[in-house]
Amino acid sequence: MKAKYLLFGIMALALLSCDKIINGGKIWDISPVVVIVQVANANGIDLLNPDNQNSYAAGSIKAVYNGKEYECNKSISDANTKAYHAQFYGLKTDKNYVGNYSLFFGEFDGAKSYSNEEVTILWGDGSSDKIKFSRKFRWTIFGDPNISEDWYLNGTKVSDGVIKIVK
Repeated sequence: MKAKYLLFGIMALALLSCDKIINGGKIWDISPVVVIVQVANANGIDLLNPDNQNSYAAGSIKAVYNGKEYECNKSISDANTKAYHAQFYGLKTDKNYVGNYSLFFGEFDGAKSYSNEEVTILWGDGSSDKIKFSRKFRWTIFGDPNISEDWYLNGTKVSDGVIKIVK
């Protein structure tokens, strides 16, 4: 009888400790975490678009993260490879997928957890905005990622990872 329990215990331990058996050989490519900021005036005019009147000059925008200041850089290009790994580039501005300009700060490793990470955007006109995010990342017993995020702008929770600021 003890042998049956011992055999059952060894089999259960083997099944629970081996990812390759449980996850069915799945390979996950986890997207990196990027702080994305869009800025518009009360009329909805994109204030990061250099063609718009009263827009912010990209060269005057800075970000402060972990006590280090990052200048906005428009010339950073994304290198596409077969396997994508997070590459921290600091602060840049670029058009997003719908043609609006956005600020991008990152990239942070998407397969990690972060607690109350704070990025302060300095707009160059004396004003600033604080963005905080927390991210919980873990693998489920079935080998799937489980991710939850909370984003804040100046202490107020926002609904998703794209921070929309009205100036």
